[in-house]
Amino acid sequence: MPAVRRTPEASLEQIFLRASGALPLKKGDDRGRIVAEALGHLQEGFGAHYAAPRASDDAILVGDTSYAWAVDTIARLDEPRFVGVASRMIRDGAGEISRGGAVTLELWTPHLAQLLGIISGEDEGRSKERIRAAADEVSRGAE
Repeated sequence: MPAVRRTPEASLEQIFLRASGALPLKKGDDRGRIVAEALGHLQEGFGAHYAAPRASDDAILVGDTSYAWAVDTIARLDEPRFVGVASRMIRDGAGEISRGGAVTLELWTPHLAQLLGIISGEDEGRSKERIRAAADEVSRGAE
C-alpha cells in the first residue's frame, strides 16, 4: 500500500527557525534553534508512524527513535512549558490521525505559536502571525 502523508508538507523545523530568527533575542539565546530541531524530530516521528494505514515494525522503530530525539532535544532547555506544549502537539496530532484525518499546519499552528511565545514573551496572536508568515515563506521557497 502506498505511503500517505499525514503531516504538513512544509518542514516545521524550517518554519520555526524562520519565525524565531525574526525575534529580537539576546545574543547566545539558541532556544529557537533547539525547539526547531526538536520539531524536526517530532515531524519525522509522525511521518514514520503514520505514513501508511499500518506502520511496519521498522517504521515504528524509526518513529520511536525520532520521538526520543525530540524529547531529548527539548529537554536540554530544562523548561517544562516547552515539554507541555510538545506533549499537546503529539496528543492533538495523534487524535486527528486516529479519527482518520491528517495533521495539518493549521492544526499545529497554535502549538507552534505557543512555543514561539515562550521564547519571545509575545502574545499568542502575534506569535501566530509570525508562524503563518514563516510558513508562507518556507512554502514559497519549496516551490
